[in-house]
Amino acid sequence: MTYKDASKPVQERVDHLLAQMTLEEKIAQLTSARTGSMISDVQNFVFSAELTSRNVPHGCGYIGRIGGATDLLPAEMARAMNTIQKHFVEETRLGIPVLFMTEATSGVLSRNHTLFPQNIGAGAMFDEEPVRRMADAMRREMIATGERWALGPVVDVIRDHRYGRYEESFGEDVYLVSQYGSAYVQGLQSDDLTKGIIATLKHFVAQGISDGGRNCGPVHITDRELLDGYAVPFEAAIRDAGALSVMAAYHEIDQVPVHASSHILRELLQNKLGFEGLTVSDGNGIQLIQSFQEYCETQEEAVKLALEAGIECELDFMFEKYLKGLVEKGEVEPGLVDSAVRKVLDLKFRLGLFDNPYVDESAVESSVCTPDMVELSKEMALRTMTLLKNENGILPLKPSLRKVAVVGPLAHVKEFAYSDYSYPAHIEDMYYHSEGLTEEEVLARTLFFKKKDTRYEDLYHQDMPTVYEALKSALPQSEVTYSIGIKDTFDYNGDADFYQIEAAVEIAQDADVIVAVCGDTSGMGRENDSGESTDRVEICLSHEQKKLLRALKETGRPVVLVLCNARPLELLEESQSMDAILEAWKPGMRGAEAIAETLTGAYNPGGKLSVTLPKALGQLPVHYSQLATGHKQFWRGKYLEMDLAPLYPFGYGLSYTTFEAENVRFEQTADGIAVTADVLNTGGREGDQVVQVYVRKKYASVLQPERELKAYKRVSIPAGGRVSLKFEILFDSLGYHDRDLKLVLENVQLDVMLGFSSQDIRAEETFKLAFDGGKREIARRVFANSAELSGN
Repeated sequence: MTYKDASKPVQERVDHLLAQMTLEEKIAQLTSARTGSMISDVQNFVFSAELTSRNVPHGCGYIGRIGGATDLLPAEMARAMNTIQKHFVEETRLGIPVLFMTEATSGVLSRNHTLFPQNIGAGAMFDEEPVRRMADAMRREMIATGERWALGPVVDVIRDHRYGRYEESFGEDVYLVSQYGSAYVQGLQSDDLTKGIIATLKHFVAQGISDGGRNCGPVHITDRELLDGYAVPFEAAIRDAGALSVMAAYHEIDQVPVHASSHILRELLQNKLGFEGLTVSDGNGIQLIQSFQEYCETQEEAVKLALEAGIECELDFMFEKYLKGLVEKGEVEPGLVDSAVRKVLDLKFRLGLFDNPYVDESAVESSVCTPDMVELSKEMALRTMTLLKNENGILPLKPSLRKVAVVGPLAHVKEFAYSDYSYPAHIEDMYYHSEGLTEEEVLARTLFFKKKDTRYEDLYHQDMPTVYEALKSALPQSEVTYSIGIKDTFDYNGDADFYQIEAAVEIAQDADVIVAVCGDTSGMGRENDSGESTDRVEICLSHEQKKLLRALKETGRPVVLVLCNARPLELLEESQSMDAILEAWKPGMRGAEAIAETLTGAYNPGGKLSVTLPKALGQLPVHYSQLATGHKQFWRGKYLEMDLAPLYPFGYGLSYTTFEAENVRFEQTADGIAVTADVLNTGGREGDQVVQVYVRKKYASVLQPERELKAYKRVSIPAGGRVSLKFEILFDSLGYHDRDLKLVLENVQLDVMLGFSSQDIRAEETFKLAFDGGKREIARRVFANSAELSGN
């Protein structure tokens, strides 16, 4: 048969297969199958061909989370997926293989896979190349087990610190997120899709600037702000990296749910951004059109609205339930269904699933969480370390210290390293909800499938040290003691023994230095203070942790605060009272060693903040790239209680050495501005510096951000050494949509700045641009400017 002939062109194979499909078979390709409808034994995850034939008679497009909702080990995952795949390939009428899908935001959401630093921390590296390598490692892990569709990367530009999912973003800056998103897609999809993974950009568009910082809250934004800001990382990953899938966001824009908005999903995403791939709903996103947003009266109407708006595949079961009836009643055009099915089949053919549907189960163990992947996780963790304060050079800690007291709720637990979409933090709620249910109830709800003797603590990486353990190893000549101080980051349950501050003070009061490990725990709605739908009205450390830190400070001993937080925090009190602050974010499976090596000086921190930290919640929004008026207050010039300046600016981070910039030159060329500079390490040890180039455009037909990052380069420089850098800032990277929504660069005043943060500017020059006709029309935006070493 033509569609089974690997020598035929993909389009011809798709046409031939589509012509043979019934309406039921077509709709099945746009939806999923519940795992619980295909297995007969929860504890042993036994696949039942009989149940599957009865419950999934027409095949299905994909099956999600074979690893992400079970306790299966990698080899067991591969075996299960091969078994399921064999049924659909060999026992269904047309033999269409299924896609296996999983979450993949900072590691694959499956047991014993590599745990990398959370994205907000990875953003602090100011280097997207390790993220490309991370995505390639995830690709190899997924290929090994049989998963071929990744729900990642997250390319949301987020600017509200209250928003629980901030941690999944690479930060607040359009340019930075664009570089990371494109690298992530390249690593997942690779140059050969038969060996690649479908990357899914999340969440289109402008998630994380909602009313009240609430998940799914209303978003108020213009098309110009979308096209020149929040949509740019999506466009970069589509045009430069070829992203194959995009996930719609939950919220509404201009009073229309995105899942029902043809303006967002067709006019902007497809027509303006050039996306030709598969648009997928977010989980239950179609249902929410009716049940949460109350945009229509029935779920059936929601299905019609979603498909017509541009949703082509569902993370839901609404298409399965209602679409056939809508087509048969003539309320949905059959061509819309065919168009969506074509995209699903096209991806399956291009992935090679029809020709090679199975994986080599014997190769799994040597392909998942390999030594090189673990080493990459540590390399990234080290590079995320961001030093915010170092009073009197208390860091690095001296190896001759007599006693170090390690205190805090995250000092001696593995949760310090895990983010909301990392296994097992993500599945904690499902795990405990499944406890005590009958097998029938677990199957019906498709919650968490596990073996009888599996304990939740078994699901963490077993060889992963805690911060206390890593510090103890790193300071062998010192007495390193530990006390928890408080039982958790928040007192969720009013425990009588929650506060153990007296015991912590007792071990700390004669220490040479106190290391307090604080922050938050991340997950999916259990006892977590960061993560999806864990939105906050405060963005500071919990009051319980503040109480502990105040008691430690009162000992009179120096206190080093290590932050293992997922969401960006307001740290005004801590910046005034702590002797040093190291921002470690959620650093992954080798994060404890990275923290210990940084504190002891084996590694010199070079991370920079990818998000502006405010002095107070009331300053929000506080991102650096606002319009000039966003940084002003008319006419007083300040808030009643404080000034307008942030606590720590975007791009900020200290080092154990010092740097200077010399010989900075700016030159206009035919295509842009060339910037050259020498950067000197003027201190006594090797260190990293992130050199950043910003621009400011004045007197355009529409107001422009007060400054925007347009290039960066992280360089490692030996003590006393120097490097020469060259940046090419292309005019076509500076474009914006004018009053007529045309992409242009007008005859503006262009200020170009080079510095070490968004506020630490070391050199600046102004250019008066002059184009024929008063503007330069831009056919295709440039998303990445070159930044390279020169003259070495």
